[in-house]
Amino acid sequence: MAAADESRVLRFFGVEEAAVCRAAGRCGLTRVESRACGAETLLALTAPRRALRRAEGRLRRAFPAGLYGAGGDTLADCTARALVKADRLLACADDAALQLLAPRLAGRAGIDRVFDFGAGSCADPDAAAKMDAAVRRGAPAGPLAEELCRLQAALRVTRADLAAGARSLAGGTLVAVACRKGGWSYLAAPDENAALRLLDMIRRAAAGRPQAAGVRFTPRGRPPQEPSLPAPSEMAPAPKPDTPPARRSRWPARLAFLLGLGVLAGLAAAWQLTGGDLSALPDAASDALAGLLRGLSAAPQPPAHSGAVLM
Repeated sequence: MAAADESRVLRFFGVEEAAVCRAAGRCGLTRVESRACGAETLLALTAPRRALRRAEGRLRRAFPAGLYGAGGDTLADCTARALVKADRLLACADDAALQLLAPRLAGRAGIDRVFDFGAGSCADPDAAAKMDAAVRRGAPAGPLAEELCRLQAALRVTRADLAAGARSLAGGTLVAVACRKGGWSYLAAPDENAALRLLDMIRRAAAGRPQAAGVRFTPRGRPPQEPSLPAPSEMAPAPKPDTPPARRSRWPARLAFLLGLGVLAGLAAAWQLTGGDLSALPDAASDALAGLLRGLSAAPQPPAHSGAVLM
């Protein structure tokens, strides 16, 4: 009796939907359905239980950082779980990051042990003043440099393992996460959920996983490359006017044709001269040349007073 089919939903973030579907299509499942919303992809798998477990294992190996949960897990659940499991303390360097994270992490199991919800960082006047002073001393040039400088100051002031920051820019929302070695940054587009992107960056950093495509890492002490969204003119460049194809000269082909005719005519003359035996061509050519010279010597000579002799 064949095993009954079961269904399971896997959740991905920062992975292209097409790549996930291609990998799932090679698992031999009964049905594969997907739905993408921004950078998040939900994958519904239907197959017997054994096949489901095998497929989930293959997908976890294929996307070790992108596959963050299954079933009813949310990105906030998995981020809190990663922080608690690794025992990594998280601090917010500014109010913008706190507003993105606090409502989503509140009430998660064990989160109070690893996240202060701003009490010892940006919401504490003394800690905030120390971070502001460190930024002024650093005199960073550019919004990203200033944000990363603030994150490093937050790590020193709060003694946390990770610091999160966010700020609104003209091209979107800049989100960043820092550790002792440096910081990761990403510029979320205006229509993108910056809170989910920040949660995913924290989850990956806490678990020691590589960040998603588009997230930049800047080592501590080095000037960062300021982020920018492509301008509309750069997204869709104007098509170039069609240019007529260059006309190719026919003279080389004509010359090759004439040379071929000359070669064929020479072969025909040689064939007739030798009677079909081309190996005797040198002797025949010598005989013909000797006969020509004898004919010239037997011709009548012009008179002595002829201008031809003078010339």
